Amino acid sequence: MRGRTCVITGASAGIGRETAAALAAAGARVIGVGRDRARCEAACAGLREQTGNRDIHFEVADLSSQEEVRALACRIAGACRCVDVLINNAGVFTSTYHASADGIELQFAVNHLAGFLLTRELLPALAASDAARVIGVSSGSHFAGRIHWDDVGMRGRYFGLTAYDQSKLAVVLFCGELARRLGPRSRIATFSADPGLVKTDIGAKRSGFLVRAAWRLRAGAGMSAAEAAASIAFLAMEPGAQGATGLYWKERRAVPPSAAAQCREDGRRLWELSERLCAIGQPASPLPDPGCRRRRSASR
Repeated sequence: MRGRTCVITGASAGIGRETAAALAAAGARVIGVGRDRARCEAACAGLREQTGNRDIHFEVADLSSQEEVRALACRIAGACRCVDVLINNAGVFTSTYHASADGIELQFAVNHLAGFLLTRELLPALAASDAARVIGVSSGSHFAGRIHWDDVGMRGRYFGLTAYDQSKLAVVLFCGELARRLGPRSRIATFSADPGLVKTDIGAKRSGFLVRAAWRLRAGAGMSAAEAAASIAFLAMEPGAQGATGLYWKERRAVPPSAAAQCREDGRRLWELSERLCAIGQPASPLPDPGCRRRRSASR
């Protein structure tokens, strides 16, 4: 991994931080992304001390805002000749309805659309790599999910877990559709990953007392964030995985996702819906010319 650049969203804590640690320990240049500046600075300092790798940097961005996602991509593309690994790990859970700055249901905005938009914006930088990888962190919850095409925000009848399941299904559908659009000869491989049941606080941050208690009880039976991160780091580093593009992975092996996640028509439909929600007028070419990348200095 020496000389390779890895971008990880949601990297200031939990699975994202542990994945950053694994890649940094392997010698990669790591660019973490987080929403809170103080937590990002603490994570950056801690990771440098933990791994001995000084080539660790953090960008601050609220991924629920499409404007901030685009600005983030611009800073990364300006600072890097290419991006070798993009891990869309950032996620959120909320038991009650919240809208993003763009008026989109928060879980769908962060868990799916942020990764969709960031990946599209960084495609030129990914195409400049000799063997790039895009990894979308999903969940076994996607098996219970379905896309509510007529009301993706579920404003009519909102239930937090249903919205979460939908967003994680969207991650798997997007990764499969991206692989098909890039084509089998692309140097960019795409994977969706299920880290398993993990001891994190994602379900307790924006929830009422009962939901927090239930989440903590359930998560208590899960693995550590470091154990979960190992399977994601494996996808970023394992040479043999490059040819398995478009697949869904759990515990370091490709496994079948849900039947809904394998529907190609839904993958195409979700892509088009995501473009509309991100106000993208025309479909981007699968592999934009790397020479068109914006080159601006990034603040660290």
